[in-house]
Amino acid sequence: MKNRRFLVTATLCVTAAMGLAACGGGKDGEDKKADAAASTPAASPSPKETEKPDPFAGLTADQIADKALDTTKVVDSLKAKGSKTSDGELAEFDVAITEKGDCGGTLRSGGAGADVRVVGSAAYVKGDEKYYQQLGEEDDTSAEEAAGMAELLKGRWIKVPEDEGDPDGMSAMCDVDTHLELADRSKTGLAKGEDADVDGKKAAVLTKKSGGETFTYYVAKDSEPYLLKFTSEGGKEPESVQFSDFNASLTVEAPPAGEVLDPAKLGG
Repeated sequence: MKNRRFLVTATLCVTAAMGLAACGGGKDGEDKKADAAASTPAASPSPKETEKPDPFAGLTADQIADKALDTTKVVDSLKAKGSKTSDGELAEFDVAITEKGDCGGTLRSGGAGADVRVVGSAAYVKGDEKYYQQLGEEDDTSAEEAAGMAELLKGRWIKVPEDEGDPDGMSAMCDVDTHLELADRSKTGLAKGEDADVDGKKAAVLTKKSGGETFTYYVAKDSEPYLLKFTSEGGKEPESVQFSDFNASLTVEAPPAGEVLDPAKLGG
């Protein structure tokens, strides 16, 4: 097996995995004790003085979900952390999407991991040792060859060839709409639940059950009505995505040229 073929396969493998994980979430954040300590006043005012008006008063659950999705889709930048299970395989990702449309983050699946960056029209992948081992097994590469390539690529980035496969597939991780796809498809027939806390942010909770699957939306109440979190549980392909750093100043830079291997410049 030629080195160039191994490198090309390595980048396209991540592309396929990104399609699996690109719609995926995060963990619930509850810290009521910290909230209580931070909000303890010298003299406790009455509930009427501290209670804020409900920003979603008069809106149905479906209307709140619509509002959250519309608000989140137009942000300039954000971070998305998520997971999705497909065919029994769990994939997890943690990605930052910038105002320019660039993105960078990590992908983990089957115990293997890879760092991914998309800057302009160029995409780069840096896998860990387990990633290259698994790649060798799937590509009928001998254990010795795979180990040798893993050692060669250790700490190096591979540039995704633009003339092979579908590099734009990796750009799905840079697309906010992709991360919101399932939430957008499931936004009708919702019911309001009790408010919850997502990483210290108060959120309206909207839920829907369809068959054995439960969809849950967490919408920010104390700021712009961003979708803070979305989960799908109980189905064959559960997933979860949590959003943060809305409109923050985020940057993703291409890896240093000295750390990049370009399959297009290799023979074979």
